[in-house]
Amino acid sequence: MDSRNQTTDRAEKLFEQIRPELIKLLRNAPEYGSCGVAIDLHQGEVIRISVKAETTRRLRPRTEV
Repeated sequence: MDSRNQTTDRAEKLFEQIRPELIKLLRNAPEYGSCGVAIDLHQGEVIRISVKAETTRRLRPRTEV
């Protein structure tokens, strides 16, 4: 019987598939804002990676004239 943790092995395999995109996303992450990733799987394999980056700026309160 194999003593390796199959769940950990699977996570490491999937992580290695998406690692380059995560590095690219974080390398270009905005100073203020958010970034995210969606990973589509099919039969245990990564088939699509969607990344999102959004820059946010603080708006000054409006003053009534």
